[in-house]
Amino acid sequence: MGRATYTETDKRILAEAELQRFLPPGETPNFLSRVKALLSQQEETWPMLREAVAGLADMQYRKLSVKGSEVFVQFNPKRIVSTAARVDSETIKSRPCFLCAENLPPEEKGIAFGEEFVVLCNPFPVLKNHLVIAARRHLPQTIEGQCGALLNLARELGSEWFAIYNGPRCGASAPDHLHFQACSREIFPIIADVNNWDRQAVLKAGMIKTFTLRDYRLKILVARSREREALSGWFERVVGRLAAVTRSSEEPMLNLVATCDDGEWTLIVFPRGRHRPSCYDAEGAAKLTVSPAAIDLAGVMVVPEPDHFARIGAADVEQIYAEVTLDDERFGRLIAKEYL
Repeated sequence: MGRATYTETDKRILAEAELQRFLPPGETPNFLSRVKALLSQQEETWPMLREAVAGLADMQYRKLSVKGSEVFVQFNPKRIVSTAARVDSETIKSRPCFLCAENLPPEEKGIAFGEEFVVLCNPFPVLKNHLVIAARRHLPQTIEGQCGALLNLARELGSEWFAIYNGPRCGASAPDHLHFQACSREIFPIIADVNNWDRQAVLKAGMIKTFTLRDYRLKILVARSREREALSGWFERVVGRLAAVTRSSEEPMLNLVATCDDGEWTLIVFPRGRHRPSCYDAEGAAKLTVSPAAIDLAGVMVVPEPDHFARIGAADVEQIYAEVTLDDERFGRLIAKEYL
């Protein structure tokens, strides 16, 4: 079963009695109310999380216009743990997995999400109500066979939340342990952009509508559907095509954002060209410690270094997006109608 067994993870799942006083009185609890109860319980009993959540209120932002779209640059010094994380194979092998149950802080508890996952609170939050939904077993970070679980998560959380997947070479600081994340949508520019930006239709076939955004700040492929299985099947074809386009023998580089509103899913695919931008390894004034994952690509660019936050500009962000996403030629081949 891997390093984190079900028995070890079960010890981390809160009993009903521990959640009860945080649930709405007189109501039958559902998944969302249990998530909100978890957030309240963990803030009360876990000082590290309580301090981190309080810090969100004092977070500094700079709003930039990048090719006409809003991007919020966030100064978040505690995210240096993730932004600067070494994710090479040797480092991963030599450190304990911080998502396995036996390595969690003593105060960290969660609730079950189905049979395979546990919902935890992120002690280094980027946005309000930041969750990590980790596999109960120590499984590698891969989206193969897991798109349906991500869609289920988005549906159960509802219209005030988004769910994400970061590929193992695309911003996931735990590439060795399968997990999703979820947050409140309060500051999340991509949602409004997908709804309001000028679209270029890619394909409308049966139960799925797909499109991209014209002259947008980065290249994305969006699919909408009310049919979970159809959308999961479409995504599998996209992954296969992306692997061919990028000549990848492993999972092709990508990030995902999933939402669900009134029974309709929106799945946003960010095909990647590289893990980190050139400014990450630059020296002197050219250096910017930015390691984009799904939240950054969606319009909240996390910068943990104060001087980098002060000087990053719209041109820098545009360049970062251009470097880590697919170039025009390969993206054009990806969205060719005969493949989707």
